[in-house]
Amino acid sequence: MRILVVDDDNMMLMAISKKLEDKKFEVSSTTDAVEALKILSDEKIDLIISDIIMPCISGFTFLTMLRNFYYSKVPLILISSYNQQSILQNAYNLGASYFISKPIDYEQLVLKIKEFTSDTA
Repeated sequence: MRILVVDDDNMMLMAISKKLEDKKFEVSSTTDAVEALKILSDEKIDLIISDIIMPCISGFTFLTMLRNFYYSKVPLILISSYNQQSILQNAYNLGASYFISKPIDYEQLVLKIKEFTSDTA
């Protein structure tokens, strides 16, 4: 399974990527949604993990673009340190597959990824 991780925080990006690579997932990563769109056009991506709060293009805008114009079937897990009910509801209304709040519970993340893997198999 190939996973794209998008987060403007380099430390978080490296941490998520390393944890996933340790679990034998193939990972592409970037710090912004514009580059993520380029990666999506160049690589087959099976699942996307994206932060919500990012400069230029937020995770919500990125999700909307994916759902409306590009990859409506690719599961997308949104992550954020903000976990108010309104944010969660907005994420799901826009088509997020799942939401995980920071700090990330990596066991929960990997279980959810495996769940999506088995759903698409």
